[in-house]
Amino acid sequence: MCSISGIIESGAGSHPNRLKPLIEKLNAALVHRGPDDNGLVVESLRWGSVALGNTRLAIIDTSEAGHQPMGDPVSGNWVTYNGETYNFRELRSVLEDKNEPWVSHTDTEVVLRAYRRWGVGVFAKLRGMFALAIWDAGRKELILARDRFGIKPLYYTTQSGSEEHRFAFGSEVRALVASGLVAGKLDQVAVASYLKCGAVQGPQTIIYGIRSLLPGHYMRVKPSENGFEIDQHRYATSETEEFTGAGSRQEAILRLRELLKESARAHLISDVPLGVFLSGGMDSSALVALLHLVSDKPLRTFSVVFSEPGFNESAHARRVAEKFSTQHQELPLTEARLLELLPDAIAAMDQPTSDGVNTYILARAVNDAGVTVAISGLGGDELFAGYPSFRRALRLSSSPNVSKKLLRLGSGFGKKVWSGSVRHAKFWQLAQSDGSPGAVYEISRQLFSPETVCDLTMAQDSEKTAGYRSTNGSCDPVNAISRLELEGYMANTLLRDTDCMSMAHSLEVRVPFVDQEIAGFVLGLPGDWKLNGANGKQSKPLLAAAVSDLLPPDLLRRPKMGFTLPFEKWLQSRLRDEVENKFRDERSMASSGIRPEAASKVWQRFLGAPRNVGWSRPWALYVLAKWCEVNKVAYED
Repeated sequence: MCSISGIIESGAGSHPNRLKPLIEKLNAALVHRGPDDNGLVVESLRWGSVALGNTRLAIIDTSEAGHQPMGDPVSGNWVTYNGETYNFRELRSVLEDKNEPWVSHTDTEVVLRAYRRWGVGVFAKLRGMFALAIWDAGRKELILARDRFGIKPLYYTTQSGSEEHRFAFGSEVRALVASGLVAGKLDQVAVASYLKCGAVQGPQTIIYGIRSLLPGHYMRVKPSENGFEIDQHRYATSETEEFTGAGSRQEAILRLRELLKESARAHLISDVPLGVFLSGGMDSSALVALLHLVSDKPLRTFSVVFSEPGFNESAHARRVAEKFSTQHQELPLTEARLLELLPDAIAAMDQPTSDGVNTYILARAVNDAGVTVAISGLGGDELFAGYPSFRRALRLSSSPNVSKKLLRLGSGFGKKVWSGSVRHAKFWQLAQSDGSPGAVYEISRQLFSPETVCDLTMAQDSEKTAGYRSTNGSCDPVNAISRLELEGYMANTLLRDTDCMSMAHSLEVRVPFVDQEIAGFVLGLPGDWKLNGANGKQSKPLLAAAVSDLLPPDLLRRPKMGFTLPFEKWLQSRLRDEVENKFRDERSMASSGIRPEAASKVWQRFLGAPRNVGWSRPWALYVLAKWCEVNKVAYED
């Protein structure tokens, strides 16, 4: 795992000597992602110059043979690569040539040689997680690509001057700002996106002028005398509407079990110490059981333990660890310890997020234990219908039209009389909506309502919800929600937070459920196979059935708890002063694009009725203001 970066300049004012110090700044800002090695390469072009940078966290073939950027002596191409290609050995066997020996045992060299063979067609063949840049020496163009789910990040910016034009990219937004390539100016539209969803939705970023390459896309950047020719293409999608061929639900369960084992085995490839996040919930427990089946070594497992009983799953995690004889370590977390770690956790955020602190704390503890690679059950809820939105969408889709009309007619009155909590307000929003999967997803994932977003932001013309997300005509509400969760919440919150919080500690996190073979198969199954009806009590029944012989029935039937911190309690005790001081700092709130008086109302409402407001809303405002302060980013009219 690594960081990648690069710059192309074109025009009369461009010179290669200017790019080297800029790449060195980018490498320095990204060193936490790759402390084992770093490198850069600079080349002159007819219309300017190009430079690529890399910092390396050595996972596979830790020798110097894996140094990056890596060059291809046959084509003259260069690659800077961040990722793991789990099928690299299969690709390597296809690319074998007795007249061209391999220099390393890395997947990077395989990707470089595979690009020479298949060009941009190679990206659809890579099974794993990656963000990469290839300088195509023959075509004199830069190719950027990102894995189909967005597990690894990739950001870019374009700038034009009087004499030169510049295109730059990197693994983190903060690195592009820290290098001086981009000004730290807050994007007000992105602030509205953050308030609506708890995380900025790609391709926007919190910084004005920086964009994210979307998952499953590649981009061509070709320098010319007058700037750049830039085009972007989608090479892969998480969507499918084709039935995968299982003749019955039981056949699907058997096939799913094999796919899960195959993915678990692939994700164990490593030349450095490896561990597993074990919360005690179904996803992480199933993952430990599957990894135990395919591993020839004892597993190391890690759990965060709270003193608050409503958040503590340690007994369940311990039970799973004992069943599979793992080397288990519990990581206690108290409010005092959180306060101690909070400044570093916020400083580690690449963009502000209402989530992610839990991952930072877990990643830090696992890295302190000498582990370089961790495996997570992330993605299980999105693929196997683990969120309430799935059953909600299924119930709405099966409701008679007359019931929907009556609910819609009464929603105006209900919204005025019975909207004392966020939960009630969302109910009436849903009643007023068209009841589509897009509406269910957006309202379920909504942090602040569109009206509140407008009230909170400095720009009074902040976007309201302009219709609900399209599901491309899918008639299956469960699969439609799954695609929306994969491309929305998972890509923009869970995966982004996991990447930046783990890489802050030079820890690579792998997600075996987020696999193209598993996703393609599961998304091709009838949605009701994943729920056993809208009112079934079994959480994620398809996944539970696939591992039913491996785990105790009562553990599989446990209600979903989720890995969250006890913020509601903490915000009213020792954490209160820290957060309250930020709400009182009107200048700080205004600098983060938030109207201080509106923010103060959110905080006071939370203190008056914590359950009705929810801790995530004041916490999101606090994090935004604190993140802007730490990163010297400010809103400008």
